[in-house]
Formats: sequence, C-alpha cells, structure tokens
Amino acid sequence: MSHRVIARRHLLAGAGLLVTGRPAFAQAPVEIVYLTPFGHLSGYAPDYVGVSNGIFEKNGIKVKIVGGNGSAAAIQQVVAGQALICRTGGIDVVRAVSTVGAPVRAVGTIAHTTTFKVISAADAPIRTPADLVGKTIGIVSAGGGTENYLDILLAGIGAKKESVKRQVAGNSPGSFDLVKLKRLDGFIADTGVVLNLQSHKEPIFTLDINPYASVPGQVYVASEEGIAKFGPQIAAYMKGVRTAMQQIAADSSGEMTLKAMTPFNPPDLREPAVAMQAVRGEQALWEAKGKENLVKILPANWQSGWKEMVAAGLAKEGDPSKSYTTAFTDSF
Repeated sequence: MSHRVIARRHLLAGAGLLVTGRPAFAQAPVEIVYLTPFGHLSGYAPDYVGVSNGIFEKNGIKVKIVGGNGSAAAIQQVVAGQALICRTGGIDVVRAVSTVGAPVRAVGTIAHTTTFKVISAADAPIRTPADLVGKTIGIVSAGGGTENYLDILLAGIGAKKESVKRQVAGNSPGSFDLVKLKRLDGFIADTGVVLNLQSHKEPIFTLDINPYASVPGQVYVASEEGIAKFGPQIAAYMKGVRTAMQQIAADSSGEMTLKAMTPFNPPDLREPAVAMQAVRGEQALWEAKGKENLVKILPANWQSGWKEMVAAGLAKEGDPSKSYTTAFTDSF
C-alpha cells in the first residue's frame, strides 16, 4: 500500500472526481469523492456529520458526497475511478468479486447486519421465507442487493428463484401504496423506510432477513487501485466515520445530527422526528456487533456469508478473504 503524499492532481481511469491534491507544503486537505448507494438519505448521517462538522478535514481529507443510483452501479463507478469510496451491500461485494473478479474490497463496515426488511401488509403478512413463494415482491433495483437477499431467502428453503415474481419498486415508503393496491404482496426496503411507515401508523408487517444472511448489510468499498494509491485517505475516511458515529451516539437530542444533515437535504428531513428515527435505526446496525466493533471488518461474517451466497447461486466457490481487507480498521 502506497503511503506517499499526493503532490499533484491525480485522475484514475480518466475520471475527474476521484482524488485531487496540492503540494505537501500547502498542507491542504486531499479531496476525495464518496458515493452513496441511493441518493441522499438520513441513514447516511455519519458521512454527513463527517463533512459538516469538519471531522474529515481534521483527518486531512476534504470529502465530496455524491448521491448514487443503486448498489451495483456504485461498485462499477468505484472501479471506473468515478469515486474513491462507495457504500454498498456486502452481498454486492461478494457477488462482484466471486463472479466477475471485480478488483474491489470492503474496507470498513457501516452496518454489521442488513439494513433491509421484507415489508408486507399486516392483514396479509409475509412471516417466513416460505410465504414468499408465489408472491410478487418489490425490489430496489434489478440485480442489486435487495434481489440478492430475496434469492438467499429462497435458497434457504430450497425454492427456485422463479417461484417469486420481482418488480422494481424503489427504496421508498411510497412502495407500500403498491401493496395496499394489491400490485405487490410485499417489498424489500431498508430500516429507514420501515421506521417512516411505522411513524405514520401504516399497517405493516416486517420479516427480518438477518437470521438468513451473514454477510454485513452495508460496507464501505474501494478499488484495488484506490487502496494501493490512496491508502492514507481511505484510512482517514474510516477514522472519520467512526468519530462521526460516536458523536451521533452522544447527541441525545439529535439537534447536532439534524443540523449536520441539513446541507444534504435528505427527503425525510422534512419531518425531523422521522429522520432521527431513521438515524437511530441505522445506529443499531452500526453497533450490532458491539460498540468496540464500529466500522470494523469481521472476517467470520464474510466466511459464512460467502457460503450462503454460493448456495443461492449468487457466488462461486472461492476465497472469501478476497472480498475484504482489515488493514484500515485493525487499529480501532
């Protein structure tokens, strides 16, 4: 891993968004681009707090946050050099590495357990994976993390993928309208959507995916080339995110967190109480393996999760350690 100071503008794969720098004597923060999985959501609070509260700059980096357009696309853009770091599902990383040999690795964990739930109507609940068979289920994006989770749930009961019809519905509370209209039997969305629906007293039932999937729900990802050339900047980002998580946890009123998110205008911020519910829901995922493991890569989860994905036809037999590196979080 290179630890040299970036002394000139550097572009990877012809992209203009990845990393820029100034001469070392200027001691200006190195600029990097971070790509979210889906636009801007309150669930990305640690990244927003890291920017707004100057945490990243104290660590020597200036971060530009760009709203993404799907988990699979996020990996593609990191490989193409459009961003140094992205956030995506652990499942997406395993799939990309094992099936097409994508030159990427998870460099930190943002959600140790999955952010996604299967949401259905309380009067027609999907209680178990077996209840999915014969249903029409909404997914966030075709081929993305939510569809992969659906395949893992089905593989666990020996059901074929074709036994469930899939429809792209997005990661939004509005998808529940399709359930109420009987166009969907259920849909898969993240914890923020669940909390939003609950806060509006919608009659929902949720199926927890975690007992069936071991791979971390959401991770920070960088390309092999980015890791080799910009290791110090990636380490600074992971350190900054961990500090931001700790600040959010200590912000009992939520006032600081809400203020830090304001410049990024996540849609659910229109209802501050709902936005903070989403943040606290995400916080439970950050701390799911203990506060001592904030941001850390835990290899055992990748070992088990890779096997589950092989069983679901989402990954090939191989070496799970190729999908992650603990180099940036071992010191925490």
